Amino acid sequence: MTSPLVQNIIDDFHGYREPAAALDATVDYVKFSRDQFILDCPSEKLRRELEEELKMNCEEPRSHAWYHGAIPRQVAENLVQRDGDFLVRDSLSSPGSYVLTCQWRNAAQHFKINKKVVMLNEAYSRVEYRLEREGFDSVPALIRYYVGNRKSVSQVIGAIIFQPINRALPLRCLEEKYGLSGNHREAGLTAQERRSQKRLSLNITNGHSHDNKHNAHDGSHCQDNGIKCWTSTVVVGPGQAIRGSDSQLCPKPPPKPSKVPLARLPRSPSLENTSEEEEDDIGRDGEEEDEDERKEKGGSSFQRPVIETESAFRPAEFGSRLLPTENKPLEMVVLKRAKELLLSHDHQSIAKHLLMADCLVGRILGVTPELKGQMGVASGLELVTLPHGRQLRLDLMERHHTMAIGVAVDILGCTGSVEERASTLNRIILVAMELKDAVGDLFAFTALMKALDLPQISRLEETWTTLRRNFTQTAINYEKILKPFYKNLYEGTASCPLVVCVPLLLPLLTLMERPSITPEGAELWETSDQGCDIMLRHLEAARDVAQNSQGYTANAQEVLQGFECDEDLLEVFKTDFQLRLLWGSRGAAVNQSDRYNKFNLILTALSRKLEPPPKTQTLI
Repeated sequence: MTSPLVQNIIDDFHGYREPAAALDATVDYVKFSRDQFILDCPSEKLRRELEEELKMNCEEPRSHAWYHGAIPRQVAENLVQRDGDFLVRDSLSSPGSYVLTCQWRNAAQHFKINKKVVMLNEAYSRVEYRLEREGFDSVPALIRYYVGNRKSVSQVIGAIIFQPINRALPLRCLEEKYGLSGNHREAGLTAQERRSQKRLSLNITNGHSHDNKHNAHDGSHCQDNGIKCWTSTVVVGPGQAIRGSDSQLCPKPPPKPSKVPLARLPRSPSLENTSEEEEDDIGRDGEEEDEDERKEKGGSSFQRPVIETESAFRPAEFGSRLLPTENKPLEMVVLKRAKELLLSHDHQSIAKHLLMADCLVGRILGVTPELKGQMGVASGLELVTLPHGRQLRLDLMERHHTMAIGVAVDILGCTGSVEERASTLNRIILVAMELKDAVGDLFAFTALMKALDLPQISRLEETWTTLRRNFTQTAINYEKILKPFYKNLYEGTASCPLVVCVPLLLPLLTLMERPSITPEGAELWETSDQGCDIMLRHLEAARDVAQNSQGYTANAQEVLQGFECDEDLLEVFKTDFQLRLLWGSRGAAVNQSDRYNKFNLILTALSRKLEPPPKTQTLI
């Protein structure tokens, strides 16, 4: 059983996604309208290979399920069945180019994605992809723009795309099915794209010339309803093989030898008849004795930092004041109570509660001597820059995205009047202003701005119009102050506020811990022409943050001095609470990427329920 709100969302979403043939949305196959184009459920081996494809660089088309490779035009037309359905395929007539296939006004439409090399100066050029006017650095960036902004892909036809048709098999199987290979694309690839594909090639010889005599290939045969696919295995040595479905194509290189000569003391005469293992034990005992002696003399001893391997968030063990022992996702009673708590506080108080929660998670405040000893440093702002701070980096990334989702739910959960949603928008923007100007919590500020920038929120035209009418000054501040500042923050060019308690951390976190698939898509330094400059500015800022960590602690103590905290509201801003509220007591333990993907669908359904997309007129 699920809560009425979630069930309502699920029902609406399933109704929206199902094609005209009323196929069950949970069936895991792609059905074409002709019998010869039916692909049954892929085997586990093919599923794993598809997952590996989708984990590739998100700016490559093949890392997106809406890209179907070199499939015929007729097959693509049979795949798009409702207005708004779309996919991207290779152009068979123009190698190296792509075609956007979609359905609009009950007819399949094909739009060539033009690729153009733009010369910025004599020494530098870049590839640009466009349909009509706007140019983009990659095909996924183009798709994100037209889907997220509901822009028509053609001014003449007026077609709008919003529903991707996803492939269920790896690209090589589709190419085998239709007798097409990826070779026809080589002619149109740029030098940069060829280098990228070269790095992903299976023909790895570790610096040696390719020799058919020494590289034996065997085929792992798999067949799906008449489709034959082969997974090549390249034998690189006795008993070793690299398979095409493996994510790592070459072993990790051995560590470099130390440039400092290793001095080893001569063995003590008393240890001449002692084994090396016994000698190591005696050495450790000697170290313990030395540490005891130093403690007795009042001296300090070195403590090896602890490498954390488990998240600090434990929703299953979280003792909540607001949640029952077990709860369902988006439980209405808890949502209502959280809303009441937010409405009972002004934006200044909410901002300070956010600051307190962020300082505790980021280990800026409340760091005990024992915790300092475990970290090896005095502040979490230092730890996030160090190799053994990986778990804290992952926790902060989890908190940032979960907080943004929570803010989006706060807006989209307003199922009443549009004035109510505009009032909620106004409150969130006021909190963002307070976080930026008075409290100095740039971590929470960027999470709120990220929520407001989500396509499910930015598309609510009626809500934003009402905000401009009822809260004009807030709307002006958002457009003229907050959005430019938010953009400059990620470009590394923003002027630092007078007081900062929690600095901008997300660029550093994503630089050090960027996963294969992210909910946010490509980072700014991966798509901008000034990418290297932006990345270096963030790295330099991270160094300053670590060096001045005590200053941030002092600022936070000063801002929160005399502040009376509402424990219930503070709990609402704790990540353990948000994980339980959004995904339920059971769903909070599910794989992170699955949680994010499923909730993104829920947000989309909620947004469309509040403000349905314009209905297209069917031509008779």
